[in-house]
Amino acid sequence: MAASFPTSADVVVIGGGIMGTSIAWQLARRNAGRVVLLEKATIAAGASGWTGALLRRHYTNLPEATLAHQSHLIFRNWPEIVGGSCGYQPHGLIVTVDQSPAVAQNVELLAKNVAFQQSLGMETEVVTAQHLKSLEPWCYVDDIQTAAYEPISGYADAPLATRSMADAAERTGATILEWVTTTCIRTDGTCVTGVETDQGTIATNTVVLAAGPWSTKLAATAGVRLPIETIRVQIAIVHRPRELSEPHFVFLDMAAGCFMRPWAPGRSLLGVAGGDQHDAVDPDNFALGNDAAYPEQAKAATARRIPAMSRAQYLHGHAGLYDMSPDTHPIIGAAGPEGLLVACGFSGAGFKKGPAVGQCLAELICEGQSQLVDLSPFRLERFDEPGWDRPWSDTEYAFTSDFGHKL
Repeated sequence: MAASFPTSADVVVIGGGIMGTSIAWQLARRNAGRVVLLEKATIAAGASGWTGALLRRHYTNLPEATLAHQSHLIFRNWPEIVGGSCGYQPHGLIVTVDQSPAVAQNVELLAKNVAFQQSLGMETEVVTAQHLKSLEPWCYVDDIQTAAYEPISGYADAPLATRSMADAAERTGATILEWVTTTCIRTDGTCVTGVETDQGTIATNTVVLAAGPWSTKLAATAGVRLPIETIRVQIAIVHRPRELSEPHFVFLDMAAGCFMRPWAPGRSLLGVAGGDQHDAVDPDNFALGNDAAYPEQAKAATARRIPAMSRAQYLHGHAGLYDMSPDTHPIIGAAGPEGLLVACGFSGAGFKKGPAVGQCLAELICEGQSQLVDLSPFRLERFDEPGWDRPWSDTEYAFTSDFGHKL
């Protein structure tokens, strides 16, 4: 921690989730000057502390597939690249899409998308329903023909990873300040001049806003409208029945309308897809616990894929927040007055991209352009252009379940 509150910085990063800590670390290791990260609570207290941290890399468009894959390379080599641990577990991960007659084209699209992902260097393959059944004998597979199988994508420990990233940023020279609430981004009308907080003002010409659902109000203080809606999404932790004592695969199961992953010995994290599970809320005033009916809903949804889950025992659960953009793709890059950059609107699929997003924004700030990924598709201005809601690829799936975000 800093001995005294800083009055100036070369870059101020707002938000102590995986995005903000990764941005701070990448800036510090590029000698970007004095980098100060401000978090209104503790590191990973927001969405990064609530996420299930599935490291799925299955995307149908190049920009997000690259962000997910490049981030995965960091997650799985964390001790050597970042230092410390992120809790990465190289576990098998299955992605299904609805393949009912009304959306039968999804079978062909899945094969094309897996081939595309393989061309980027991802470890992934198409498996038949029968092959999936041989890999996971307790699975019900009569509703699908094929699935995408990522044998080592797995998952991470999100709070551990985020705090480890903050530690790395601090070791590299960044200043990490918890329990500092940013109240305003100052400008002179055309350029950023500083930030106001509940503990003082910091003069700076560069601010990176990576505060998830809280980004909207702060951007407005700089005259920038972020078209982000905050929704509440629940997960449940259950004790699996004895026949499921061995960890099952990680599932992003659009055919069954659920997602799940092993959580701890004998336990699993379960989630339900569907718009009726996504409530628009105020990020400063929402119910953190599960609704009374949610545990049974989560068990029923996951039992469509693993029938034995109907006999799981609910233990506990919580709700987290998605910062939803209009097209469910993130907003990354410069926005509004000179010197303001944003990384938000990840629509429930941000954690897995965090390390690469940090690199992209550090490159943009230090070198004038992101080298890792072309950030132009993520620009805020796209929402003012005709056709902003078109698919980002010609292999995007026909969706029948709402996960909050697209692939």
